[in-house]
This record gives sequence, structure tokens and C-alpha cells, in this order.
Amino acid sequence: MLNKHQIVQTLKLSTLSWFALLILIFTLTETSLWFDKRDQKAEFADYAEEIEHIYEEQGPRATLKELELTHRPKWTDNEAKTHLLEEGWLVAGFRDGKLMLGADTDLPTADTPTWFTLSLEDDAPIQVLTTTLYFNEYAYAHFWQKQEETQRLNGVFAYKLLAWFIPLSWLTLCILFAFITRRDSKPIQAIIGQLDAVAQAPDSARIKVDTTDPQWQALGQSINTMLDEIVHLHNNMKTMSVGIAHDLKTPLSRVSNRLQSMYQDIEDAHALHFHLEKANQDLTHIITTFNNLVRLNAIESGKHIQGFSVFNLSELVNELALSYQPVFEDSGRQFEISVVPSVQCYGDRDLISQLLCNLLENALEYANNNAQIWIRLQSHTQSALLQIGDDGPGIPDKDKHKVFDKFYRADISRSKPGNGLGLSIVKAICDVHNAQLCLLDKQQGAVFNIEIPMP
Repeated sequence: MLNKHQIVQTLKLSTLSWFALLILIFTLTETSLWFDKRDQKAEFADYAEEIEHIYEEQGPRATLKELELTHRPKWTDNEAKTHLLEEGWLVAGFRDGKLMLGADTDLPTADTPTWFTLSLEDDAPIQVLTTTLYFNEYAYAHFWQKQEETQRLNGVFAYKLLAWFIPLSWLTLCILFAFITRRDSKPIQAIIGQLDAVAQAPDSARIKVDTTDPQWQALGQSINTMLDEIVHLHNNMKTMSVGIAHDLKTPLSRVSNRLQSMYQDIEDAHALHFHLEKANQDLTHIITTFNNLVRLNAIESGKHIQGFSVFNLSELVNELALSYQPVFEDSGRQFEISVVPSVQCYGDRDLISQLLCNLLENALEYANNNAQIWIRLQSHTQSALLQIGDDGPGIPDKDKHKVFDKFYRADISRSKPGNGLGLSIVKAICDVHNAQLCLLDKQQGAVFNIEIPMP
């Protein structure tokens, strides 16, 4: 069934289409009748020229013979009109302004073939052609010709058909557009019904469009894509909420315990200093977590894209690698730097710097004490390939698909400080740069490959 809005729209569309169709049919009808009258007018003019030529070449007698007026009849006004209706033509000949033969009538005349409407008392109005032939300075004749019967009947039939067409066509158009509206509304009604089911199970239910129309299929695909994105964002929010609660619960509890201990040890300056230092460390961890969340949100918003520019990625990698080299060496690890010079990159220099620092800090935090760590940069056809890796202990296969999730920490890292946002920030920076981030499989340690598009 159609709703009220659809019924109103159907009536509006039907009425507008009906008016347009009426105008088109009326225009075609009038055009057809106009062409018929034009053709008759041309034939009438040719006939008048032929009569004029006979008069000039053969004289008045031959002209009267051609017109079948050798008996020189005279008709009154009523007789003339009757003759015009029955015979279809009429003539009135004059000499020195005096009627010599034909119609003694007051019908309109014209010097050139002209149409006029003749109204009769008992009959319907008729269309009549008239013209005047001047044979010489003394003699002239008026000619009249009724519209051909076939043309008149065509006009009458056309307008009677139009009179019947007006109500029938409007009703037909209403039914037609109601059918089309109902047919076209079925997919959207089906989608509305399925969306109710999606509301009950947003994580699993999706739209299925049972039509071959590519537009409806594209709409269904767009809705499903939107639902997937909403579910993804919702899951991220749940993960983030749980992560924040989990990550902040322990340090906040420790701060609370430290405050209680400070109250108990208020007289012991050394113990009080120790409690303050530990509480400060826990609060610093909390602030770092919030700062990382703010940083991550700013990256994911994409506002940094406006500040993208071309810069020398080789110089940036070399600069950061050299600054970390002493740190790795002091920790007993080997650090290899392999950078192809003059590799250009289009992006935000500060974000790429953040990406490098997070991956290097990750290697510094989780690699074995005697591990080998490397950073490599080389140029491909349309991208710069950056690799940062180490030779152990790596990330278990069961955790690899989750390492970029917010607040996710593998079992091996739970005993170490951190908040599980470092690799999430790396992933967000790669996404905003349209860079491909990959944690390589079948490696002894954790090896990250990043392909950054080149300008």
C-alpha cells in the first residue's frame, strides 16, 4: 500500500504528466490541421491563378465555361450560403461595381487567399477561404471555397477524441504512476524492514537487496559499509573504554594506596619522599596515557593532511637512527642502519618522526638484551620501503592480528610498563599517509614493513 506522501506525489506527477501530454497532443492536432489548411490554401491560390490565366488567354466566355456559370445565375444571400455549404464553392462576378452573376452576399472578401470563420444559424461554424481576382480595370470576381470535408471531419474527430482522452488519460496516468511508485518503493520498504532487524543485531545483521537495479544495490552496499564502520567504531569505543578503565585502575589504586601510606608515615620524611616519588610515577603514567589518546585522536581526525609536504625521508631516518644508536649500544644491543640517500616522501614530517620513534622504542623495550635491531630504508618504484625489526623474541602468531588495536598488550609485554597505544599510533599515522603497514610472518623477531607513497 502507498502511504499518504506517496499518494500525493503520485497525484502531482500524474497531473503534471497529464498536462504535458495534453499540451503535446493539442499542439500536434493544431499543427496537423494547420498543414491541411495550408495545403488547401495553396491549391486555392493555384486555382485562382488558373482562372485568371484562362480569362487573359481565352476571354470571359471560356472563364464562365470553366466555372460552369454560362447561364449566369444569381443567388440571394441565403441561396449563396446554401450553395457554399452544398457545393463547397461560391463566386460573385462584377463589372463596373455591378453584380453580373453569382452571389449577392455580404460574405467577407480579401485580395489574397484568406481564411475566415462563417457562422450559420442552424449549422456549426465553418472555415472558408476567400480571394478576389481583378481581370481588368472594370471586371473582377470574388471567390469562396469551404474547408474540405475530410479536413473538417478530421478536426471534429480530433477534438472529440481529445475530449474523451482528457478524463481517461488522467485516470490511466494515476494508475500507471501508482503502480510504478509501488514497484519502486518495494526495495526501500524492504530495506526499512531489514534496518529494524539490524537495530536488534547490529554486529551480525546486514542489508540484502533483492533487485538487479544497480542503484539499489549500490545503496545497500553503502548502508552495509556504513554499518560495518559504525560497528568498528563502536567496538573501538568499547575497547578504548575498557582499556582506559583497565590501564588507569592500577595506577590510580596505587596512588590511593600511596596517599594512605603517606598519611600513616607522615612523620617519616624518608618514607614520605618515597611515597611521593612512586605516586608521581603513577600519575605520570596516567598523564602519558591521556596524552597518547589525544595524540591518537588528532592523527585519526586527518587534520594533519593539510600540512603535508615533500621532505627528505632519508635525512629524517638517519637523524633519528643516529640519535638512538648510543641508547641501543648502551643496552647491549646491536643496531644496524641502512638508508638509501635522497628518498623523498610526501607527508607530515613530525608524524613520520613519531612513527619511527614508537617503533624504535618498541624494539628497545621488548627486544632481548643481546638482540640485533635494524632500520632500513630503500626506494621502490612508487613508494619508499621502511623496515624496522629485531631478532627476538617476536610476537606470537595468536597476537599478531591484534597488536595494532588500542590498549592491546600481548602476554609477553604485560610485565613491562606501557599503555598499549604505541603501535595504535603507528597504525593511525600509516593510515593518514595511505601507507601500507605489515608485521611480517615467519620472522624470528618483530619485523615491521612500511610502504610510504612517494611524491
